[in-house]
Parts: sequence; structure tokens; C-alpha cells
Amino acid sequence: METVKQPSSEDHELLQAGQFYRIWCHNQPLCLFRNENFLDSLRHRDKELCLAIKLLGNRFSPGQMTPEKREALNTLSHTCRKLVADRIHRGKIRLSTLQTLCLLSITSFADGYAMQAGYDLETAQYFACGIPVGSSLGDPVEYTLCIQSISLLQSLQGSIPDILEAGNNQSPFQNRNRLLEVINHRANRLRLLREPSTEKDLDSKYGILTYMARAAEAWHLTRAYAAMRVGPDSLPPWHPESDYALINLKNFELDSQFPLKYRFATNDFGGTSPEVLKEGRDYWGPWIFIQFIHAAIPTLLNHPFLLSLRLKNFRHKIPQTFMYQSFDLISKHTAWIICYLDLVEKQEFHITDPTIAHAVLIVATIHLQHSFVDDSVLRTKAQHGYDKCLRFLDRYGTSWPLVFNMTRNLRKLQDSVSTVQMSNNDSWGNTPSWSIDAQLLWDILVLEKAGHDQTSEDRTMYEDMVTTHVEHREQDVGENLSIVGSAGISGHKGALREISAYAPQDKDPYETLRRRSASERSADGTHDFSVLGDYMHDASDNTTIDESSFLLQAEDFGRAVKDWINFDMTDVV
Repeated sequence: METVKQPSSEDHELLQAGQFYRIWCHNQPLCLFRNENFLDSLRHRDKELCLAIKLLGNRFSPGQMTPEKREALNTLSHTCRKLVADRIHRGKIRLSTLQTLCLLSITSFADGYAMQAGYDLETAQYFACGIPVGSSLGDPVEYTLCIQSISLLQSLQGSIPDILEAGNNQSPFQNRNRLLEVINHRANRLRLLREPSTEKDLDSKYGILTYMARAAEAWHLTRAYAAMRVGPDSLPPWHPESDYALINLKNFELDSQFPLKYRFATNDFGGTSPEVLKEGRDYWGPWIFIQFIHAAIPTLLNHPFLLSLRLKNFRHKIPQTFMYQSFDLISKHTAWIICYLDLVEKQEFHITDPTIAHAVLIVATIHLQHSFVDDSVLRTKAQHGYDKCLRFLDRYGTSWPLVFNMTRNLRKLQDSVSTVQMSNNDSWGNTPSWSIDAQLLWDILVLEKAGHDQTSEDRTMYEDMVTTHVEHREQDVGENLSIVGSAGISGHKGALREISAYAPQDKDPYETLRRRSASERSADGTHDFSVLGDYMHDASDNTTIDESSFLLQAEDFGRAVKDWINFDMTDVV
């Protein structure tokens, strides 16, 4: 009688790790495997790839990340790396080798080892670029997915070369790493052959993973923008050929091509049960990633510190319209990210991508800046936003050392804020101002440095390093930037001290509009549509309007535009 072979304990552990991987990692952000037969294929895959799947999947097993659990994961990583190195040494590189390197890179990066992660990724990219066009390794579908994943990882966590020294005016578009160009070109040629199982339209030419990759490319350019050292002759951000303008254009192009079916308004994330969201994480993971990154790009692009660096040597007055525009953009998009944080908390949707944590970290620095402004409304809103970001980072810092270090650096930044008494000669008068550790702030805005422990340089892969010269931190990096305690870049030395958004005859547009609206309603007995909202009708005639309320809020314009579009337009996407 033939006996049925029972699965071994090792097979059971692999299957369990594979289940964790499929729930928490597939398409979040990497899509490396066919989802429909992934679990059945595990026992037939190469050992190093199985170890890498265990290494990543077991991080999401129930329970806390104990020292014993971390030691077991370190042992898995060590064994896996030895097998990969042996295969490379013997010249027996397979598709599983590239897949393993991708998984090792993402785990090393999340553990805070940016240099090790970069080595893994560059190795995978190097061998992928050596494969002749028209050829593939192993399964053609998974090979395509692997190439796409390498390209995506390069955009999300690939190192940003020191492409701009002082005095170099070239844009990030003109300085893309050559290997990155090659791998992205190959990835663009090899479109995804499989789409996530929960896609609403399986016949769509481009799936959500394609748009996630495009968002990641725009994010890569924005990361390069944040890391640049700006020379004295750099173009101001409003110049059409500046790095700011080119990246802004890239983001506009992404926005214009993004299908309606993947947008926030057409996906009821908040109204979907947590169980359904968890079951469909292969769709909702990329979807929430795109929402965060789409808001994070203009937030980082208009970060007051980065704009102030680009205007440090500007000898003229900053255009008033640009100041309003940049402040409006960071206000709008930081509010969106706070909205997404509320949603994922309410829906118990676990975030597994450290890229999103960095987006939240960036927003926290803006809220920290605005936590010291004189405007009580903006200050209170900023303090609440900062606390919410900090709670999110604290929660995910227990799972990812990178996020833990990000959170610790954010607290160091908060502790560095101190008061400085301005001189009597200053045009603002003898009033207190605020200082901050500008170099630490800059490090936090650069992903590769944000999660480093105690230093902006990653030295984790060196054993016998001897420091022969102490490099002094750039003491003047934040000189005269004056961002803390000011709204947006209004504290910059090039900002106009007294500005007005309205003509002299229209000093109080809210009051004028309210009275006109009231008189018109009383005349005809009707209630007209008001973009200002109902709260204006409750105000008394002698209500004092705060200066911060002069400009209509983004949601007011959005509501009016939405009503206008719905009046006579149909969806053409």
C-alpha cells in the first residue's frame, strides 16, 4: 500500500512564511511572483529564494519583534547571502538569484542598512542589464516581474548619486544614472503580463502596478531634488528650467494620465470593511501607496527648508504669488496625508512599505515648523498633525529599525528647536525667533540619511575604518533661513515684510461677499450656492475675520469645481 508523504516541519514553515508574504508583501511594493500559484510553487524554488521569502514573510508573523526572533532572521539572512554569493562565484546565476537579491535589498533597507541594500540592488541591476534584449531567465512572466521590481526598487530606495556639487546647474533629468536608464528602458518595454486579482477592469491596457511604477519614478526625481547641493547660481524654483519646475511638470504629467478608476474619489477605502481590505491587499497596497506618494511629491518639492536653500543667494524679492502657491500646496497635501493616516488607522490597514513612513516623516517636519507660528489656528492644527505623524512612526518603528531611527531623529530635531533673540537692527524688530538643527533637518528629508543612527554617513559595512580627518558639519546650511515659526517660506529674508493678497478697495472680501450674498437672498427669497460654505452664514455682522481666513481653502475650490464638472461633463477615462 502506497503511503502518502506528509509535509515536513520545514515545508510547513515555508508555507506559513509564504502565506505571510502573499498577504503583507505581494505588490507592496514588489510583484515578483505569479500570485495564483505562488504557494504551490514554493517547494520547487531554489533554497536561497525560499530563505529570502522566509526572511521577509516571517517579519509579519503574530507577536512582537523579540531579540530571539531578530536573531533567527539574521541567521536566515546570513545563510541566504552565502548561497547567493556561491552561485555568483560559480557563474550559475538564475532568475531566483535576481529575485533573492531584490528581497534581500528591501529587507536590508528596512533594517536601516542602506549600503548593504544598495549593494544587493546594484548587483541585481548589474546582472539584469547583462541579459541580451529578447532573452529572459526562467519563467518569462516572472522574469518580466523581476525586471519591473528592480526598476521600482531603484526609484524607491536606490542611491542618489552626488550629482550636484556647488555651482552645477544641471537638473536631475540630465544626470540620471546610466544603469538606471538602461533598467528603466527595459522595464518599460516589458509590460506587466499579469494584473492584481482585485483589479476592477482586467481588460485595462495599464494596470495599477504600472501607475505605481510611474509614481515611483516621479518620487525618485523628487528624492534627488531633496539631496541636491545648490550652488550660488542655481535657478530660482519658479524658473521654467529649474529642477523644481521640471519635477513639477513630471508630477503634472503623472496626474493627467492617472485613470479615474484608481483615484481616491472612486475607491471607497473608508467604507470598505477591514476584512475585505486585507483580502485584497494586492490591490489596496499599491492604491494607498500611490495616494501617499502623490501627496508627498509636492510636499517635499515645496518644503520650506528646500525652497529656502534654493533661495539662499537670491538677491531679489520672492514673488508674492509663488509664496502663496507653495504654502497652499504644502497645506493641501499635508492635509491629504493626515487624511490617509486617519483612514489606515480607522481601517486597521497595516502599512508595510518604509517609503510611506518617510513621506509621513517629511510631513511631520513641516508640522513641526508650523507648531511655533503666531497664528493660533495654524499652530494648533500643526501640533495635532505632528502628534499624529509621531504616533504612526512610533507604531511602525517597532517592526522596522529604519522607521525607529527615523522617529528618533525626528525627536532629536524637535529637541533642537530653541529661541534666538533677534538684533535691534533687524527689520522685524527686537522679537524672538527660532533656530533648528538645519543639517539634521536636511538629513531627515533625504531617505538614505533619514534612518541612519547618529550620523548622516552609513558606515555599517566597514570594520576597520580609521577617521583621519573630522569633517565639520555645515554650520551655515541653515543660516538666515528662518523657517521655524513662519508659515511656509514667509520667514525667508527675501520675503516681503508686508504683503496683501487683495486690492485696497477689497480689503475684506469675505465680509463684502457675505453682505452681498445676504442682501441678494433677502431680495429674492432664495438661498444661493456659496463656495465659502455654511459657516459664513452663522457669523454676525461684526465678526472679526482672522487674516489667515482671507484665502479660500482648497476644499472650497474643489467642491465648486466638482459641482461644475458634474454639471455638464461625463467621464471619458
